[in-house]
Amino acid sequence: MQRRRYSKVAPAVDTISSLPDSILSRILSLLSIKEAVATSVLSKRWIHLWHFVDSIDFPDTITLNNIQSTHIFNNFMDSVLISRDAAGSQFINNFSLKIEYNNSNLACNLGFPNVTKWVDLVVQRGLKYLCLHLEVYADDDSDSDDDVIGHKPTLPISILSCKTLLSLDLARFRVEGLTLSSLGFGFPSLNVLHLNGIVFQTVQDFMLLLAGCPHLEYLQAEDIDFYYRGDYLTIQEFESLSLPNLISAVITQCWCSCFPVKALSNSEYLCAETSMLCTKDHKVHKYQLLQCPRYDIPIFHNLTHLELHDRLELVPQMLQHCPKLQKLELHQASFEMRGNQEDVLQNWVEPEVVPQCLSSHLRSCTLHKFLGLQSELMLINYILKNARNLQIMKMQNIRDHPEIETELSTCPKASATCQLIFVGNI
Repeated sequence: MQRRRYSKVAPAVDTISSLPDSILSRILSLLSIKEAVATSVLSKRWIHLWHFVDSIDFPDTITLNNIQSTHIFNNFMDSVLISRDAAGSQFINNFSLKIEYNNSNLACNLGFPNVTKWVDLVVQRGLKYLCLHLEVYADDDSDSDDDVIGHKPTLPISILSCKTLLSLDLARFRVEGLTLSSLGFGFPSLNVLHLNGIVFQTVQDFMLLLAGCPHLEYLQAEDIDFYYRGDYLTIQEFESLSLPNLISAVITQCWCSCFPVKALSNSEYLCAETSMLCTKDHKVHKYQLLQCPRYDIPIFHNLTHLELHDRLELVPQMLQHCPKLQKLELHQASFEMRGNQEDVLQNWVEPEVVPQCLSSHLRSCTLHKFLGLQSELMLINYILKNARNLQIMKMQNIRDHPEIETELSTCPKASATCQLIFVGNI
């Protein structure tokens, strides 16, 4: 009778648990804080490892609908921070938190005070990356400016004193009851700044914030508002504002009457509204016709990608100041936003000197929301007949314009390889 042979199976080896604590903590820092805390149940070896992760990250937006959910989340955050301190963990590299409150009273009484307490603690721990987004939904249907501003929390002042920050991402805060100049603040190492839905007390505070970031490389400021928008003296004061390391700048819906555009002149990518390029003396309401505007446009020596929003009046002038431009995107304002004003470029006279970017560098041009205006046709024709290296001219239509497509298809082109692309309604 043949004997059965039993193979010896090697016992399973827990390779991960055999790694040093420093490596395991590094691995846990790649997880969300909730996932990192959950590993404490794996074994005795893992109970305290999460205390030493250098990241407190909530990658998904947390929605708090009622008192119970808010208390649960507040208790969790308090427990995380208290446990870390008790374990002797003193360093936090990254703090990322995005919260939506569905009740303004809940946010004001149980939300904002706790968020400020947490931020005050983490900025003292060598913090390098901070992402803080707070959204509060109004309790009624009112959407006036005062109501929208009133439901934004006040920015924790401690953030402005954090010298170790490399990246700062803030959304939907108001900066009030303080003057930045009196804080002695500054971000000597900051190279990434994202601001969305921020309300400053004055334009000067916004300018001081930018001036306090001398090594900034990436700037994104969208929907920036002010309690007091008068800024003529402020702009004069900050005419020399310089951001020499800037690579990318996005400035849209910045509700001050003018902006020191020269500070952005070193960027390689720029997304802005044409109204930013007008001087204050000739600035009018955003959607009204500009009467005899004056321009103060610097030379963008490094700019290769430009996006302009709103009106097309300043495009020809802007091209003269972007000698290395390769990619141009134009976002035309809608008829409704334009206020049904006349086509202000219909009497435009082409510049006698062709911009260097057209004669040498421009490869791609896209016109978003094509309206069928005479000014658009004139501008497109001007680019086509002068852009010698243009590869793509794309027009995204919001209305059907078959006759215009035919006209553009037959117009003279400086580039024999240029491809016209007509895209329908989007």
